[in-house]
Amino acid sequence: MSGPITAGFILTEALLSLSVRAIEEARAMGREYDAVLAQLAEREAALTAAREGQRAARIERLAALAHEVERQQARVARLRSLAGDVPGLAATLPPEPAAVEAGADDAALAARLRELEAAALALETALAGASAGYAEQLRGVLAATTKAPTVDEVLALHVVQRQLRAHLPAADAQRLRATAARVLARLELAPGATLPSALEALARRIVLAPSVERAEALATELRRAVQLERDARAAQAADAAAATRLLAALPADAPAPLLLALEAVVAGTARLDAQLRKAAEDVLDEAAAASEQRATAAAATVLEESLRDLGYEVEDIEATLFADGGAVHFRRAGWDNYFVRLRVAPAERTVNFNVVRARGDEENAERRRQDALAEDRWCAEFPRLMATLAARGLALDVTRRLDAGAVPVQVVDAASLPKIAAAEPTRTEPAPRARRLP
Repeated sequence: MSGPITAGFILTEALLSLSVRAIEEARAMGREYDAVLAQLAEREAALTAAREGQRAARIERLAALAHEVERQQARVARLRSLAGDVPGLAATLPPEPAAVEAGADDAALAARLRELEAAALALETALAGASAGYAEQLRGVLAATTKAPTVDEVLALHVVQRQLRAHLPAADAQRLRATAARVLARLELAPGATLPSALEALARRIVLAPSVERAEALATELRRAVQLERDARAAQAADAAAATRLLAALPADAPAPLLLALEAVVAGTARLDAQLRKAAEDVLDEAAAASEQRATAAAATVLEESLRDLGYEVEDIEATLFADGGAVHFRRAGWDNYFVRLRVAPAERTVNFNVVRARGDEENAERRRQDALAEDRWCAEFPRLMATLAARGLALDVTRRLDAGAVPVQVVDAASLPKIAAAEPTRTEPAPRARRLP
């Protein structure tokens, strides 16, 4: 048995919106609500999957381009450094391509990549034409620069470079190579990853150091640089995770430049700075306000249509019910002068249900028995209304429920109750509608 019921309400904007569309389309086309809802949900899921797939493809392409640009930049740097030690080549080196800006789009990265590949080809051609005295040593170097070399292979290239410098003792080459390798091992590079240019430059200086003492001093500097790189990678990973969450939360119609900037962060080509984060949060705040407005309007529609689908006669419900609050009355045919009054308190996010009747009946034991029957009847029907509303995006969480008869049924002025016209026959047949509702 049940008397007055108080429940908190939770609005799920996406489901409410989908339910309203399904209600409107089912009505317009004369189709079953459940069939329309399933079709709309499938269509929405396909659109969401397509958007997510397109975004994943853009991010993957951007990350792949950035990786290849990084690899080619390192390749050009190695070739330029090596060419600088070959007599007659230093003065003929082509200018180094300009660096690409952080957060560059795929078009800018693709253009940069073409410039780097052209520069690498020019350097390799110049090195291949070097004097015969260096041809054998350079052949292995050129072969290694065409792929993604490991750290050991990179250091081997610099050993060759050291051998080209006649004033440096060749006997120390392998020892210095081992020193650089030991420090770089702390970086834990993934297979195929490019050694960061700043770290490679320090490693090159170690291998080319004029003495072991100088190499050890440079190794200390390299250790600090490795730790900074590790910290930067951790920060970049945190930025990428945060950007991924923001992208998932932002609406599909968020500004395209904002979405692309966040995708660049996920791809690892840009950082999530304070300005970008604030821009995303501002859009989220605006979207949340708009979503709340849509949800409250949709909730009013869903409540009205769900009551009618369940066979109740209900007065027209204002779209602002869940935004501004108010009361709604509904009943079934044959309830005489009994109604259920639903009050919404938006500030508290609660709804309250009470069985009420119009003043005028004699107050006696029989009337009290009829009051208890009316409350019991409503108690039996309430779970079905809860389930229907929850399935359509308006979830109720009961926080207070009194037993039938715990407090007297409220008696109100008949003028305060609506004169509800009977609904259309097709909307008030309880048995057929019941089979179609969640």
